Amino acid sequence: MRKNELQISAQILDLNPVGGLLLDARKPELRVICVNHALVELTGFSAAEMIGQPWHHFSAGDCAPVTETVQDTLSSAEQKVPASRILSRHHQGGNDGVQLKFTPVYDAKGKLNVWYAVIVEVPAAGPSGLHATLGLGEQSSVTRKRAGRDTVTGLLDRESFLAALRREWLQSALEQRELSTVIIRVDCFSDYLDVFGKHAGDACLRKIGHAMNGSLRRSGDISARFDDDSFVVLLADTNALNAELVANRISEKVRGLAMHHPRARLTRFLTVSYGVAGALPDWQESPERLLDEAQSKLAGSGRRRGSALSA
Repeated sequence: MRKNELQISAQILDLNPVGGLLLDARKPELRVICVNHALVELTGFSAAEMIGQPWHHFSAGDCAPVTETVQDTLSSAEQKVPASRILSRHHQGGNDGVQLKFTPVYDAKGKLNVWYAVIVEVPAAGPSGLHATLGLGEQSSVTRKRAGRDTVTGLLDRESFLAALRREWLQSALEQRELSTVIIRVDCFSDYLDVFGKHAGDACLRKIGHAMNGSLRRSGDISARFDDDSFVVLLADTNALNAELVANRISEKVRGLAMHHPRARLTRFLTVSYGVAGALPDWQESPERLLDEAQSKLAGSGRRRGSALSA
């Protein structure tokens, strides 16, 4: 798979709320070349652990015969799909892994290039202690709720973000470092839902979340889904002026997605507004003041952006 094709595939896979991965089918080791966040959360294996490693390091069981619908398209050397279960650190000792469905992907010459896999079943402890089976729609929601993540975007949920804000506020107060927040609101999102519906709205939010994360350049920056139509970013050791640069970068990246919005106020495409607040934290004060200040910059229709700096 070419580098640009791999990058596109990785972005598509990352936007999928269901756990998935790609295996390099060109060599018998079947090395992992891409995993998404949902699979990482379900299995407990990090992307760094998996990428570049042979599939058998993580699989439960041997290779299995392909289905009849796929068998005719494969050569005799390709008559088996990879082992269809992946081990999970969350379910040790009581099951034989998480069920995957593998699909072959071919290059322009018709040669098997990549195995694409998505999770179709995941064991979950029931009230009796036995394991039930969750399907595609349930597995993503359960996993993300367990991990403190928003079930649509995969970002941190509001509760997890507030906990992170409180921790970072105290740490920044101790070290006398500035702390900033950015609240990002999708403009006219209710109108977007009216036109395109909930599924398209969810896909839109995932794209914005991905664009937002792609605009953050430090590993310690924290992003989250804040409300139905808004996101929030926490930037440690950052003043309001630099946080506004980050906010503007996110805004431009979303604009670059060119998502059509027929009811947008100023343009034919979907846009976001943002509010920025920064402070030198005081452990005696509430960290929610940053959120209040940032939200105040979003008050009033037509305001594209704003910032507040306090000491």
